Amino acid sequence: MKIQRGSLFRPEKNYYRTAGIILMTACLQFMLAVMLAETQYRFYSTAQNTLSDLGAVAGYSASIFNLSVMALGIMGLVVVYLVLKSGGCRLFSSCLAISSVAAVGVGLFPTYTGTPHILFSGLVFIFGSLAVIFSYRLGLNMPMVGLSFILGFISLVTIFSFLWQGMASPFITSLGVGGAERLVAYPTLLYLVGLGGYLTSRGEDWVRLRFRG
Repeated sequence: MKIQRGSLFRPEKNYYRTAGIILMTACLQFMLAVMLAETQYRFYSTAQNTLSDLGAVAGYSASIFNLSVMALGIMGLVVVYLVLKSGGCRLFSSCLAISSVAAVGVGLFPTYTGTPHILFSGLVFIFGSLAVIFSYRLGLNMPMVGLSFILGFISLVTIFSFLWQGMASPFITSLGVGGAERLVAYPTLLYLVGLGGYLTSRGEDWVRLRFRG
């Protein structure tokens, strides 16, 4: 019996380039929206305030952040659809799909909603980091694989440090809760921008079929 490993590339149904463009757009628009929203939030501190704080107060910052994070999630789901339609890895796609749905939830349930927001935020961070790590199954070249492990590992270590030690986590005590959160979010976002570029260019090393007997 043969078991498929990685991605089954379908040259007659190649939507990876479109997926790559959408993935880059999704992450870049969110990062730019965060920077813009920070300018509209008086006395905002990147060390002491979380990203979600931008969406929790009345004003332009909330509108910018909440709409942008929902757009991030919706475009992420489109990317999942296109990757799967092209024969992409289901493990990577499942993690990205969960993270994308949760991103929409973050926008719909701001910080002041309490438990729903905490749940969706946790899912975004955990499954976003796992999507980064499992992206190697898309048949990436070795530099991209190494980068996925390094950046995904940074995000996961920061997450589990908080889950294990809470506010006493060394990441939080040294960087502040906002800084620690950015150490989770930005490695994932920056990697996904790079992955989008990779999918768009689709080098000669692209995966075809890998089987194990």
